Formats: sequence, C-alpha cells, structure tokens
Amino acid sequence: MDKNEAKKLETFVDKIMEDAPLETPSLDFTQNVLQKLEAETNNEVFQYKPILSGRVLSLVFAAFVAMLVLVGMRFGLDDSQGWFKNLQMEAWFKNSWGWMENYTSSKVMVYGFLFLGLMFFAQVTWLKKYLNRTAF
Repeated sequence: MDKNEAKKLETFVDKIMEDAPLETPSLDFTQNVLQKLEAETNNEVFQYKPILSGRVLSLVFAAFVAMLVLVGMRFGLDDSQGWFKNLQMEAWFKNSWGWMENYTSSKVMVYGFLFLGLMFFAQVTWLKKYLNRTAF
C-alpha cells in the first residue's frame, strides 16, 4: 500500500470513529464482574475419595489374617492331614536357581544398573518437588 492510500484509509477511519457514539459500561459493571469471579472461585475442586477407607481395608486385612490363622489351627500345617495332605511341600522350597550358580556379570553392567537406579530415584525426587510446586 502506498502512502496516498494509507492517508485516505486513515481519514476514512477517523471520520467513522467521529460518527460512532462512545459506549460506556453500566454503573454496576465492576460489581457484576467481581460477582462472577467470586462465583467461579467458589467451585470445589474434585478430590479423590477412595471407595473403601483405610480403616475398612485394615479391618479386611485383619479378618483375612485371622481366617488364615484359624484355618492353620483347625486343619494344621502337617503334610499328612487336612487340605495339605496332597501337596508336595518340598518342591516349593527346592532351589530352582541352579542356573544362576555360574553366572557372572561385567563391572560395566553393574555400574550401568547402579547409574540407572540412581537416575530413577533422582528423577522421582525431582518430579515430586515439581508436582508439589505446581499443585493447587
């Protein structure tokens, strides 16, 4: 656009602006805006509430442990009686890690795993601090 067109456009806009009436907000405009802001800030943020509380979970755990103790006392843990007579309990405790007896790892791999573990815990710590700063 050249300078002549810009001048014509500017004079045209000035003429239209002179003809247009000034709009003023209502007298209680600020009050209305503040009321809307206050209404929006009173909204409650959804907070997680577990289905079962900590007390209920503790009670269920205690009942489960009590039931295990009761079954153990009632039927015994001997191989020759109760529910356990057909189980081969020795096989459960047999050393099944025989393939690991001659395993050796290099120092590079050990240091690599240690470094990865260190970086993992450093990242968790950093994320925890970041989330604490940006939380509500």
